[in-house]
Formats: sequence, structure tokens, C-alpha cells
Amino acid sequence: MGIVIPESDMQFGKYKEKQIFQLEKSEQYTKKLRQQGVRCCEFILLRSNKLCFIEAKKSYPDPIDGITKDEKKYYEEIKEIAEKMRHSLELFSNILLNRYSQNGVPDEMKNAENLEMRLILVIKNADKSWIIPLQDIFRKELNAEMRIWKIPDFIIMNEEQARKRHFII
Repeated sequence: MGIVIPESDMQFGKYKEKQIFQLEKSEQYTKKLRQQGVRCCEFILLRSNKLCFIEAKKSYPDPIDGITKDEKKYYEEIKEIAEKMRHSLELFSNILLNRYSQNGVPDEMKNAENLEMRLILVIKNADKSWIIPLQDIFRKELNAEMRIWKIPDFIIMNEEQARKRHFII
């Protein structure tokens, strides 16, 4: 039996305990940082020598219509998700540096020296036609972080694509 993580009307999993660190539910985040305005992604998944920082959204405005309907709200969503990714990278690295407890972090994730990193956003309702333009926006927004952390790409997928890639069941 594996671990299933319900998030944004999707079921992520089934994962082995040694594959996941539920950052959003971790004591490091919930007891010390959440109330201080720190944001983080749902969880970190170790898969095929890659640490995947996963954020999930039930819905997201179409990049074309979203900009024309409510530009301010549209860009606030981008900033919020980017901030979650930034804070998640920072918190996890500080956990690995023992500035916060390593409780709950699987041993396989503690030596991240040779692990590649990925930033992944799963949007349940994402239309395939606007995933690439939206990815481009996030790549620009997180360009510095991706260079610093040597992250090759920001990946966005919809529910169907996430299911095909075995992120959700």
C-alpha cells in the first residue's frame, strides 16, 4: 500500500514513504513558518534521482483570457506560485543544512548532492494550448532561482498529463 496525497481534487500517489516529504504538512513549516507568511508547495517527490517540488492547483485562468479579464489577479497568481517555489527551495535547503529539524525527511532525500531538481505545477483544468505560454511566464519569473539551483525546467501539466506520467492516480 502506498501513500496517496489528496490535493486540488486530484489524488497524487501511490508513493512509498521514502519517496515523499510533505513539506506543506511538515512540522518545520506548520509550527514555525506558516504563520510568518512563508508559503510552500504541497510536497517533494523523489523519483528517478530527481527531487520534484510539486504544487497543485484545481483551476487557473487561461493565460490569454486571464490577462484580459483581470490582469492584476492573473499576475498575483503567478507571483504566489513562484513565491511558493522559492520558499520551498529555501526551506528544504535549510532543513538539509540542519538549520531546521530533518524530522520526516526520508534518508534518500537528505544527500541531495547528486539529485536533479524539478519544479512542477499540476493544474487540473489546464488546457494543453496554454500550458507552454504559461510555462514561459514561470521560467522568466523564476529564471534566477533556476540558474542558482541548476533546475533545467519549470514543468506544467494538466490532470491528464499528470496521470500519464504517474504523478496522480
